[in-house]
Amino acid sequence: MPLMKTLPRTHLKRVLQDYLRIRLLKPDTIDCYQDAVRRWIDDTGLDDLKAITADDVIDWRNRLLVRIARTTWNKERRHLRAVANHALAQGLIDKNPFVEVPAAPEPCRLPKTITIDLVNAALTLLSKSPGTSHAMSPRWFWGIVIRTFYFTGIRRSQLVGIPWRHLNLPGRALLLGYETSKTFRDKYLPIHPDLVPDLEYLYQRTREVLGRAPRPEEQVFNGALFNDRYQSDTLTRDQVTRFFQALSRELGQPVSAHRLRHTMATHLAPTGQIRSLQEVLGHTNVKTTMTYVHPDLEQLTAFLGHLPGLRPMGRS
Repeated sequence: MPLMKTLPRTHLKRVLQDYLRIRLLKPDTIDCYQDAVRRWIDDTGLDDLKAITADDVIDWRNRLLVRIARTTWNKERRHLRAVANHALAQGLIDKNPFVEVPAAPEPCRLPKTITIDLVNAALTLLSKSPGTSHAMSPRWFWGIVIRTFYFTGIRRSQLVGIPWRHLNLPGRALLLGYETSKTFRDKYLPIHPDLVPDLEYLYQRTREVLGRAPRPEEQVFNGALFNDRYQSDTLTRDQVTRFFQALSRELGQPVSAHRLRHTMATHLAPTGQIRSLQEVLGHTNVKTTMTYVHPDLEQLTAFLGHLPGLRPMGRS
């Protein structure tokens, strides 16, 4: 008999297994659920949902917030709440302790961006320096990756998930498949004119290495073709992360795929075309897109200038 069948029906791991069997979630999402359940059990020693109380959740929250961000705790609470809601719907428990404890208030921080000067410094570094880091080889390839992140605003998982059949260079269009989308839907993006020569060059180099035209199902951004130190046949998200870590060390400032996405969005937001920006970024809720809209300080200064003046204070 499988191990899960020997656990009580209200055991968190068993409830989670049943929940994941029904929901058909993406691998990354499944990992998040499993990590949340694992952390809860490791931190509290409580594995039976029937025995968990709101006080247990509060104590766990207070201990955890000393060492992790509130956004991280809120995400784990959401996952645990969903698992417990599944047990509640099955009649396994009478109430959900994770619902009784509210989310922790999160600070509303500005998106982390990088300056255009820093982006250009990174491209200059990659075009002129041979470098020593194997994570940044070949540098021409990673320069194209940076430019692609900036001109499209796509996520790391989307970049590594693009096959050649989804790249229409003559039509200047890129299809982002539902498999790599958070919203689980296909989406077309126009290809910025400045990016077209990069992608054409990448196609030529790929064809040279393969000795043939790339097949429709093969990966577009396959750095493994150009770096024999990669222990994989295709480019992975972890390799993208390691590249940006190495690049950040050389530049002395943090650069990442997500910061490039934020930078692109922040530069487009002032156009006022929020619906178009929402579509490009793939946000289901326009409130998420609005986080990139910031008031113009000069306009605010002019606005405050309409206040009547006051008598200045004397200084003694």
